[in-house]
Parts: sequence; structure tokens; C-alpha cells
Amino acid sequence: MSQAKELNTVFQKSRFLNIKGRLHDFAQPKIMGILNLTPDSFFEKSRVGSETALLKRAEELIAAGADILDIGASSTRPAAEIQSPEEEIERIGQSIFLLKRHFPTTLLSLDTYYGAVAQVGIDQGADLINDISAGQFDPTLWPVVARAQIPYILNYNRSGQQNTANSFLTQKGIVSDALSFLSEKRAALQALGCTDILIDPGFGFGKSLSENHELLQKLEHLHLLGAPLLVGVSRKSMITKILNCSPEEALNGTSILHTLAYTKGARIFRVHDVAQVKELILLLGAQDLHEL
Repeated sequence: MSQAKELNTVFQKSRFLNIKGRLHDFAQPKIMGILNLTPDSFFEKSRVGSETALLKRAEELIAAGADILDIGASSTRPAAEIQSPEEEIERIGQSIFLLKRHFPTTLLSLDTYYGAVAQVGIDQGADLINDISAGQFDPTLWPVVARAQIPYILNYNRSGQQNTANSFLTQKGIVSDALSFLSEKRAALQALGCTDILIDPGFGFGKSLSENHELLQKLEHLHLLGAPLLVGVSRKSMITKILNCSPEEALNGTSILHTLAYTKGARIFRVHDVAQVKELILLLGAQDLHEL
């Protein structure tokens, strides 16, 4: 049995998520393509500024192999200007409704930490809520998600507050702290009735460079939480700082870290570059093909 298969058995019973009455198997690799409705996201090519550009980019991502589109209306890069919920809602406009109409079989994730924004997205047809704050920035968000009964992406975010990226070196160690933090948050979500949860290790949120890499190297430990793992390392500073390159030059480094994450059981990849991850999945999964 391969290492990836062994890791998958840890969350075998929890690999299915109920999304609007349909069960989706998250033990099978999923690619989440990034759609930024922002003028200041750190990777310029992920930005879309009009309905025409939005649909064109979405079509490109889906054609390349994206299973999920992640729509964000506020940049979460370090030192980014914080948007109000009203500003996010204005940026979103009718984009989720438009995407759902044109691509009805593609799952849509809304990247927000505001309850009011999540409600607008859910009303337009969003299938998942991707919250980088783990419910720490707006207490109204979790009840909105629980009422809608849609999956929630829980992020290990030790920033403590928005726009803070200070190191959080704990005496317990980064992995033990991640398990403690995520277990506590998951229990609180479940108490509200939110049971379909994905885990995001939160690379880049309140962690030092070394902590990010230690967490990735020990990613398999997070399977103890019994939930599918999502990784979001695409073109991030944990790559560019080590390789001394720009985000535009970080595709190869991204692919290397994606490969490591895959071997440790990550199964949802939030990315700017869908085609490359699709190739990675095909190649690393080739051992399962009967004809080989």
C-alpha cells in the first residue's frame, strides 16, 4: 500500500462531505482554482476586473481541470488593506450567481471572513465558505454557515488579528498547537451544527517561515482530525523567500511543495496554476492504474 493510501485510511469515514444534498468524495484529489475580484492580490494573473474577464478566467480554470472555483473579494496578503463587508459585497456583485449559471456543475467557494458577505454568497449559490480567520474576525460568520448547512474550510490562523503575520512559536511545537487549535475550533463549529468541515493548515497566517515548512513536513499528523486536508501554498512567500524569486517565478517551487503535500495525504489544492496540479495528480496517481 502506498504512503498516500495509508494516510487516507485515517479519515476514511469522514472523507465524504454533504454539499447541498449530494455527497462528494474528498479522498479523491480536488483542484481549487483561484479567482480574485481584487485589484491588489499578490499574483496579478489571478485578478479579474469585469464580468467578461471573470467568465473567461473561470472557463480557463475549469478547462484545465479545476473542480472548485474559490472567489475572493479581499486580498489576504500581508499588509493588504482591510475591506469592509460592504466593500466586499460591492466587489462580488452578481459574480457568484453568474458563475453558477454558466458553470452549474462546478463547485463555488467564497473566500470571506464576514458573515454578511457569506450570506450574500450563499444566497447567490455558493457551495462552500473558505474562512482564513477560523471565525476570529467576525462572530456572525459561523451561525450563517451553520444555518446554510454548507461545508466550511477551517484555517489554522494564529495571526490573532487581521494584517498581522508575527511568528507564533509555541512551547508545544507547531504541530501540537495546530492540532489543539483546530480541534477546539472544530468542536465549536460542530456544536453550532456545522459538521461538514475541511482543514486548511493556514500556510502563511501567523507563522514564521520555518514554522510553515515544519508544518508542511509533518502534514500527515493533521489527519488525526479526521477531515480532508486543503493546502494553499501557491506562489506564497514560503517559496519566494527561500528561492529569492518573485511570485511570477515561483511556479516550480509551488509544484515541488504540492508534490510533498500530496504524498502526505493533502487532497484539495488551492492554486493559481491548475494545469500543473492536474499533471501532478495524474502522475502521482499513475501507480493506481491497472494497465501500468
